[in-house]
Amino acid sequence: MAKVTIIGGGIGGLAFANALQLHGIDFDLFEQAPALTEVGAALGLSKVALDILQEFNLINQVREAGSIIASMRLADKNLNVLRDIPPEVPAVVLHRARLIDILSSTLPKEKIHLNKKLIALQSEKDFSLLRFSDGSEIKSDCVAVADGLQSFCRKQLFPEVSIRYAGQAIWRGITEMQLPENHTGAFTEIWDEAKRFLFVPMGGKSVCWLAIQNAPVGGQDDPQTVRAELLKEYESFHPLVKELLSRSSNFIRNDLADLANHNQNWYHHKIVFLGDSIHATTPNLAQGACQAIEDSYCLSWLMQKQKRDFSLVYPTYQKIRAKKVSLIVSKSWQLGKMAHSNIGALVVKAIFKYAPNRVFLSLEKKLNDVSYLRNH
Repeated sequence: MAKVTIIGGGIGGLAFANALQLHGIDFDLFEQAPALTEVGAALGLSKVALDILQEFNLINQVREAGSIIASMRLADKNLNVLRDIPPEVPAVVLHRARLIDILSSTLPKEKIHLNKKLIALQSEKDFSLLRFSDGSEIKSDCVAVADGLQSFCRKQLFPEVSIRYAGQAIWRGITEMQLPENHTGAFTEIWDEAKRFLFVPMGGKSVCWLAIQNAPVGGQDDPQTVRAELLKEYESFHPLVKELLSRSSNFIRNDLADLANHNQNWYHHKIVFLGDSIHATTPNLAQGACQAIEDSYCLSWLMQKQKRDFSLVYPTYQKIRAKKVSLIVSKSWQLGKMAHSNIGALVVKAIFKYAPNRVFLSLEKKLNDVSYLRNH
């Protein structure tokens, strides 16, 4: 049986390693950082991702590390709830670094290679040649790339697939505090003044918050003044918003971006891409980690049927995953754009306020649908 070389030790790469291990497929994982960790704040895991983690025998650890979210709310700046939507299946929210720890806990240490920064990639019909910054080289007949939105490998093989910026900045932080009882177990998103503010418990007394607003690409903050600047931007919002900002332990800023739906293959000879490296989405539907995990499960499930040449399943993998991923990329982008347009926000808030629950549950059903696996 062929051996898989995984590039990237984030959520996608580690999930794929777990999926391969589940199916008895050998692998080696290469990560450029000196440790397996991830900066950032929280992530949400919906039903499909949780079901897959259950197959990895990791579901109890995930639930213990995070918070069960049984309510999705849209509110105005005074925290008047416009709509409270209980999902059919509660989600779990936890810190990204905790999920990294959990996913890596099951993997043999000798299979994880750190301080391995890829600096050159040669993709041939029958093999791939990888060169790392420490001077080492690897020849592989199966390479799985999970190196994120800024993927080095994608830029080498598919330079025409460019990053699409939304013209919005997102600030993330974590605050240690006890939320009021009516906000525990809920994801709350505020839309007002063409801005958004989101907060959600993520285990213990930790609360993850996100602030999003229109901003030019490449903007940077002064660490000494960013707290005061955000407090000024959200000074007319509910006191709880200001308390979360005032007591936050960190402020991380990024430009919102994705990879717009494209016609490029997700593979090149013996190399295949997963997650953000080939179909990154904006976080408006909280599906980035979920789709990387789903990619990993789907691809490994196809591979276990093909013992000698895993590249034979790459076209099938893309064919059966692309429709769902395309829907998520499109819907997430549209939602984010409307949220920061005064007219668009009014329309969406009206929909949230008056539309029947089946409108929202239909999207959830599509996100949780994995029936495509049964047909292959």
